[in-house]
Amino acid sequence: MLLSFVTIVAYSQKTDLSTVNTVKPKLGQKMAFEAAYKAHIAKFHKADEKMNVYEILSGRYTGYYHLVNGGKSYASLDNERADATAHSMDLDKAFFPLLEETMNGTYRYIDSLSFHSDIQAEKFVLNTRHIKLSMLEDYRAELAKGVKVLSKLKGTFWDNLSQTVFQQLWVGSDPVYITVRNLKDGFKSLETDFYGPMNNGNPSFQDEYVKAYGTLAWDKRIKILDEAVVKHEQYTMKLRKDLSSQ
Repeated sequence: MLLSFVTIVAYSQKTDLSTVNTVKPKLGQKMAFEAAYKAHIAKFHKADEKMNVYEILSGRYTGYYHLVNGGKSYASLDNERADATAHSMDLDKAFFPLLEETMNGTYRYIDSLSFHSDIQAEKFVLNTRHIKLSMLEDYRAELAKGVKVLSKLKGTFWDNLSQTVFQQLWVGSDPVYITVRNLKDGFKSLETDFYGPMNNGNPSFQDEYVKAYGTLAWDKRIKILDEAVVKHEQYTMKLRKDLSSQ
């Protein structure tokens, strides 16, 4: 499982990592968890090691939170907090006792596979896909082709389409890729024709793809994107500014 997951913004090449702790409060402890974490953020994450918090709203992880520390490099993973003892003690005393489950992961932002990732949003649709190792190269190549095609499409819908791609690191035999669709106009923008007709008289994604790579390549793309995925999960989430570093 992800997560963005990740601060959902693009970082430079050397600071493209995000560490994510995914937590589930105990039944009946949601508000106590939020109050405790808000106090922890004010004490330990106001100036440095800033955190973004996302609440999962649908799917089997409903009620979980992603606690995201982004803009990191491999070198920064070696760094220890100067106040590490006090920080850990605060978590042990006021935070961890309120949790039923915790998970963690590290994610790398992939600029070449992302599209309009600079668009800011507070609502998101997140897709996590486990990819067959034997098909990973073909899968990445298709994602890259897709981005090139998207850059040629015209119209309000495409101007507002924003997706950010991450790779989860150190997860074993199945590579994990996360695509986050950034909904700058909120969940209402998922309504059909919210931005008007998708193509509005312009060539469609398929039209542009076939124009660039040919019909046989389109058929191959559909097959690769289907057969390469071992497992797929999807859910919605929102940014919790009130729980994040200010």
